[in-house]
Amino acid sequence: MKSASFTLTGKHVLAIFIGFFAVVLTANAIFITLAVKSFPGEQEKKSYLQGLHFNTRIEEREAQNALGWRAEITAGRIESGEAAIDLAFTTAAGRPLSGLTLSGVLTRPASDEFDAALTFEEVGAGLYRAYAPAAAGAWRVQASAENERGDRFELEKRLTIE
Repeated sequence: MKSASFTLTGKHVLAIFIGFFAVVLTANAIFITLAVKSFPGEQEKKSYLQGLHFNTRIEEREAQNALGWRAEITAGRIESGEAAIDLAFTTAAGRPLSGLTLSGVLTRPASDEFDAALTFEEVGAGLYRAYAPAAAGAWRVQASAENERGDRFELEKRLTIE
């Protein structure tokens, strides 16, 4: 029995060449599609303009540090299932800061899908509380406080809500 010998011709080389690049292009198309579909978009709005005003932000932080205020954020659940976000403000001497106007937002670190505005009310001397519907997991609280003179204090903290 005689075996037929195989001869590699130009047609075979062309088919191998086209097949190789077809596999590479198909894999690239799959990866590009998955990357575009899973990209949530820009989290920081107007990031270029924020970069231009970076020195202004540094000056604001220095003014905030000069106030000497301290803030402590805690979170827990209440009976209704909502999250209770507590902010306690004190002076550098440890005295409670009352009469502040607070606003804030509760966000997921990886998505802006579940953002919730926080409306804080003073529930004790220097203690402010807001409620938000929040599932268990990692969250980021961004809040700002202002007194009657216009002194402003901004804070951000990452929390885990059980």
